[in-house]
Amino acid sequence: MSLSILLKNLLLLLIGLIAGFYFLTYEKEERIYRKAPAVCEGPLTYQIGTIDSQFGITRKEVETAIQTASALWSDALERPVTILSEGTGMTLNFIYDERQELVDGELRFRERIESEQFRMIQLQQQYDRNRDTFENRSADYVLLANRAKTVLNELNSWVSQKNIEGGFTEQDVSRLEERRVNVESMQQQVLRERQELDRLAAHLNREAEQLNQKIDENNSLVNRYNNEFSGENRFTKASYQSSAEGGVITVNMFLSKHELALILAHELGHAFGLDHVSNPKSVMYGMMGAQELFPVIQLTREDMQAIRELCN
Repeated sequence: MSLSILLKNLLLLLIGLIAGFYFLTYEKEERIYRKAPAVCEGPLTYQIGTIDSQFGITRKEVETAIQTASALWSDALERPVTILSEGTGMTLNFIYDERQELVDGELRFRERIESEQFRMIQLQQQYDRNRDTFENRSADYVLLANRAKTVLNELNSWVSQKNIEGGFTEQDVSRLEERRVNVESMQQQVLRERQELDRLAAHLNREAEQLNQKIDENNSLVNRYNNEFSGENRFTKASYQSSAEGGVITVNMFLSKHELALILAHELGHAFGLDHVSNPKSVMYGMMGAQELFPVIQLTREDMQAIRELCN
């Protein structure tokens, strides 16, 4: 073989090795480098490693979350699938990074929205109460005004009748004064009630303006939230990487303890050797959002089929 042919073959071999190395080390969405041994041969031992204090989560809460996640797969296989062990097996780490900072910012934004919505509800309830008061007093005012008008008309009719009959006796004059005082008293009451209704109406209008302003502010906040925090919610909040020592699950962010349990269940699935499935509601689906979180996380038929087929 000539030197040029040998060099050419070596060059092709190097190109193949480089391409193969690139293919094997190319980072997937969840950084799954290779499958871990199947869990079918026995429970997977794991240890809890680093828990960054910035997460604000205790070791006990981490243990509870991983136990919740493990129970899903244990129920599917009808036997334990994980065992907590100190110093051996797969390691579970909580590493705080910029993604969790975004999550914390999102949680603060949510709290602000909830606070503003609570204030809006309070304003709405207050406005509804005052509107009901106004409507009830308006109805009472109409009855009072009609009654005052009726009493005045009756008095005028009585006076006209007396004039037709030839005038007033001393007793009629006394009665006329009494009825006149009663009519004037009712008219004054009507006037006072009218003024009070005007005051209530002005106050109600101010409350309506405040409520509308608060609704507009809340809508603006919700729009800002959707613009800043919406988007695809992939399982990139954690990753699983296999190794000879048992592999590593690294959690970088989570919104709630329920979501943490879902994330751990998903990464445990990869640690067992499972790939993604096609049902969006499945724990092993590649994106988060459609899975059942409340009241409890549940495996779908596709999840259970995947773990059972793995162990057949």
